[in-house]
Amino acid sequence: MSKGYRIGFALMDEHSSYNAAFGLASVVEGRGHEAVFLVDDKTVFSRYVSMHGFTAAAIPPGHESLMVKSVKTGKFRLWRRLTNRAVNNQLEQTFLVELIKSNSIDICFLDAIRYDLYPFALALAKAGVPTLMLSPTFASRYGAAYPPVFSSVATPGATRRGIASRTMHAMRWLWALATRGRRQAFDRVEYVRIVHRKWLDQLRNLSFELKLRRLGCRSAWSEYKRRPLMPEIVFGHRALDWPALASDPYRCYFGTTDQFRKGADFDWPAVDPEKPVIYCNLSTINGFESIGASKSERQVATVNLSKARFRMAQRYVEAVLDCFSQQTDWQLLIACGPFYPALKRAVRAPNIHLFERLPQLAVLREADLAITWGGAGTVRECISLGVPMIVLPAWTDQFGNAARVVSSNIGLRADLMRITPERLREMVQQVLTDKRFGAALTELRAQSNASHEIEEMVRFIQRHTGLQL
Repeated sequence: MSKGYRIGFALMDEHSSYNAAFGLASVVEGRGHEAVFLVDDKTVFSRYVSMHGFTAAAIPPGHESLMVKSVKTGKFRLWRRLTNRAVNNQLEQTFLVELIKSNSIDICFLDAIRYDLYPFALALAKAGVPTLMLSPTFASRYGAAYPPVFSSVATPGATRRGIASRTMHAMRWLWALATRGRRQAFDRVEYVRIVHRKWLDQLRNLSFELKLRRLGCRSAWSEYKRRPLMPEIVFGHRALDWPALASDPYRCYFGTTDQFRKGADFDWPAVDPEKPVIYCNLSTINGFESIGASKSERQVATVNLSKARFRMAQRYVEAVLDCFSQQTDWQLLIACGPFYPALKRAVRAPNIHLFERLPQLAVLREADLAITWGGAGTVRECISLGVPMIVLPAWTDQFGNAARVVSSNIGLRADLMRITPERLREMVQQVLTDKRFGAALTELRAQSNASHEIEEMVRFIQRHTGLQL
């Protein structure tokens, strides 16, 4: 082992991204290096990082005062805005480069879906810092040999596909690149705004992309946005991904990351050990993430499930709660997130235990089944802890994750818009009694040896950066 490096982490502001990265950070610190999380000081994640025992290099909110404000009056308003934006881009670049240098970052892991991906990638390139992408999902760059992660199509088997298959995948990619996935989770106006914002962001990133290209880094289309072509570490199990992606030499997998992160304990309610325990999470939907690092700092958003924007959540809640209200010999633990205040008043069944948020790893260790939207983090954790799943996907990568779960025979999938309490009850009964799901999970977990993944990851990093961790 060589000298100890300071390893930077620049992540998306989501708990799932940080939770996955904490495992990797523990591994690198166990090998004599220091993990430094570059965190926006306006978010709860500075404290969240510290709570988990890592260094947080906070990006101070004061740096925004350096930015040139747009002038809203005058004949040439649009030109003034464009001019101010160019100046602000230069100021932001200067600030980010200084931030990276002042923290003596030797190598950086950059989240592939971070909102300011290009500015950060360009700043790292200017600072001469070797950079690898981190992907908390199975998202990938465009390729006709496999579908985008927004698609529910499964492609197990050989990596080479026929002309018809490649054409269909290319059409699915065109749909994914032009939109933001399926519209059913949003009302029409909201969806148009999201797609418009996606394309506006692409246009804004053109100048950064051109500058990165001059520094020798090219870009490619991806489901969420265009992104720099860099080697990436995927927080997922290689055996769960499609063969054409799993064999990509620029893609490394660390699906066992959760084995190396600290998980909170859980004070279990009055749960009967003789009855099956089913875990269900509703903590995030459409980007709701109002949970802070501590109870005193937490601002809970009271959500009205009758609003059109939350129709997917309402469908999900109604099906799950009605199912378990009728089946009292099953015990349900459900993390409700911002929906907790509304649901707490409505639920009376003694076998249904509602929480605002739950320590997912601790609960999954005792769970017999998980019902989930199909987020990449939950799927990864269920596999690591041997918990079969019922997946009810609602948007973006959840459909691709559900396809991978079904293809690997480690769970079932249902159409959220058509699911009924009766059908869900049949699915729960099937997963709880059919031993083939457990056998498939055991086989998949056997292909994900933690020490082998770490050794492969160390070689991967050395091959692409020249640094030996």
